[in-house]
Amino acid sequence: MAIKFNIFGYLCTLQSTIRIMKKTLKIIRIVIVCLLVLIVAVVLFGSLFGGCVAKNYVNSHGQELIGRQIKVEHVGLNLFTGHVGVHGLDIMEDNATDKFAGFDTLDVSVSLLRLLGQTVYLRHISLAGLNVSIVQDSNQMNFQSIIDHFAKDSAQADEPTDTTPSNWVVSLHKIHLTAGSAEYTDLRRQAHSGFHNLNIFVPDFVIGGTEKTDAGLTVQLTKGGTLKADATWNAETQDFTADLTLTDLLLDQLKDFNMNVDFVKEIKGALGLTAHVTGNLKQAMDMNISGKVNVDNLDLVDSASASLASLNHLGVDINKLVLSQNLFDINTFVIDGLNFRYELFADSTNTISRIFRSDEEPADSTLAEDAAATTQPDTAMADTTMQSIPLQFHLGRLDLNHMNFTFADHTLPDEFVFPVTDIRVTAENLTTAGNNNAKVFANLPDGGVLLVDWKGNISEWKQNQSLRLNVRNLHLKGFSPYMVAYFGMPFTEGIFSFTSLNTIKNSQLDGKNKIDIYKPTLGDRRKDVESKLNLPVKAALYILKDKDDKVILDVPIKGNVDSPEFNYMKLVWKTLGNLVVKVATSPVRMLSNLGGTGENELFITIDRDEPDFTSEQFYQIDQVAGVAKIDTNYRMLLELRTRPTQDSVALKNLKIRDKLLQKHLSDLGVKKSQYDIIHLQPSDSVKVEGYSVTLSY
Repeated sequence: MAIKFNIFGYLCTLQSTIRIMKKTLKIIRIVIVCLLVLIVAVVLFGSLFGGCVAKNYVNSHGQELIGRQIKVEHVGLNLFTGHVGVHGLDIMEDNATDKFAGFDTLDVSVSLLRLLGQTVYLRHISLAGLNVSIVQDSNQMNFQSIIDHFAKDSAQADEPTDTTPSNWVVSLHKIHLTAGSAEYTDLRRQAHSGFHNLNIFVPDFVIGGTEKTDAGLTVQLTKGGTLKADATWNAETQDFTADLTLTDLLLDQLKDFNMNVDFVKEIKGALGLTAHVTGNLKQAMDMNISGKVNVDNLDLVDSASASLASLNHLGVDINKLVLSQNLFDINTFVIDGLNFRYELFADSTNTISRIFRSDEEPADSTLAEDAAATTQPDTAMADTTMQSIPLQFHLGRLDLNHMNFTFADHTLPDEFVFPVTDIRVTAENLTTAGNNNAKVFANLPDGGVLLVDWKGNISEWKQNQSLRLNVRNLHLKGFSPYMVAYFGMPFTEGIFSFTSLNTIKNSQLDGKNKIDIYKPTLGDRRKDVESKLNLPVKAALYILKDKDDKVILDVPIKGNVDSPEFNYMKLVWKTLGNLVVKVATSPVRMLSNLGGTGENELFITIDRDEPDFTSEQFYQIDQVAGVAKIDTNYRMLLELRTRPTQDSVALKNLKIRDKLLQKHLSDLGVKKSQYDIIHLQPSDSVKVEGYSVTLSY
């Protein structure tokens, strides 16, 4: 199975995603600014007309302000201190009945005098009990009308575009958000998630000035997990720094959104993450990321309460990641105790396809067109940019331990299960800039062993590669389900060993492969199975065996890796397939080494003065008879070719020899219906007298 990873495509997709996120963040910023305007409007109206007037205004003009109905219970203010308090504000859904968002208390202290100096200066903002309910129905979110409202106003405001720098400064201080919560519901998937105890503290937030903005955030996810974040941001330069810590994120909450809940019953385990990110919002792809990711005690449980995959620990330590530079510098990548079962099912599905959803609806055409219009030019540019920068990859240590993999095939007449246990992969200083070395060890069923040793260069892989593969003591009986499906016969005995050394120098592959099978034995043909191929495999094995009951084959593989038709596995299987077909269809020629008059012919010479066969001639007859005995579908034709003679002794010897031949074949267990002995018309053109032996299938 070939596994391909297109790093450029991945990065281009990631860059397009970031661009879409930036567009979304722009809209969100518009919403935030408008909400700030709403707060200021409440303050101003409250200061000028009193809390009652402000309350009535907001309740009556919600559609104009944000495109939704707004309900406010109470507005309190102090004209001398610039203090405003809002209690019980609710923003309704489009149906004006259900609640979309709201808060318990908003407390704001504003400096009214600084407004005269074109400065919006808030001494403090305290928001308690913020709650938001986000609902997704297919591709439509329940806040879409709010975004459309502000997007429309923004579009109108942009005509014509005013590039004059604003002299206004927005200076917010001591911003507190406490006890916030949010709930997310996907109606189509019937999935629910959310968080509570959201606490945000921002000491200073300045737009239009040169001061840095500091912010801190903590939030608890409803189904488990705590996120903490500290960030600084300069509004003038757009430089930012962020430190993120995610602890004990319970992975089961991911199940509803990504997986087939009819097949996946539960996801056990927790995710932890620490990250340090620095960069500039104007150049999001240039941000520098470092940190650690840990997954512990993962267990993917199916609907029958069986484990599909489990993991004791996964740890990734990232030194530096910069997408714009195509730079991936990873200190360590560690996996311990991974267990995975991959199964093929009769309905053409497999474990992976059953785990993840396959019933995704097509995206809304309007959204799809907008996304395509937004991302296609960027993707093309990103593709050119990414491919012009060589991949810079470095992994200090790769350590995979105690891994187990089981492959099961339920599509065959008999179930095939093949466990590979105690898989270990080790490598140090893997890099695209030089030579690498990695080793793999695994235990195969019934005492078999797999060893892999790779040395090579990743970026210049066509110039320098060396791969040694060694499979020892693999019992063939375990592969009987495939032999039954394809050839109708199971393995009853046989031990398989395989050694392969493949090197690539200057695009030229030189592969030396040695197959060593001891005592390969096939059972009787199964009458309850209609095999896919009708080949005399049992006879082929008989022919390939030596006197020690071993099959030893050297399979050299050579080729140019730059050739469009080059495929390593195709070359291997083609070579082996040609050999098996040649043995099966020309068994006599493979046995004899004596040549003959045809592609599938053996010639046994005779002495007309002798009525019997020599030991060598009997050996040749035994070999051919053995093939016919192994597979009763073979028919043997023995044609006697002689020169004309009137010698009575010679003619008598011919008849005696025929009877001896018939008796010998019968003693060997060859049925009379499987062979014919024919005397051809004597001819002066015959140079050597004897039996021409052919087999047909």
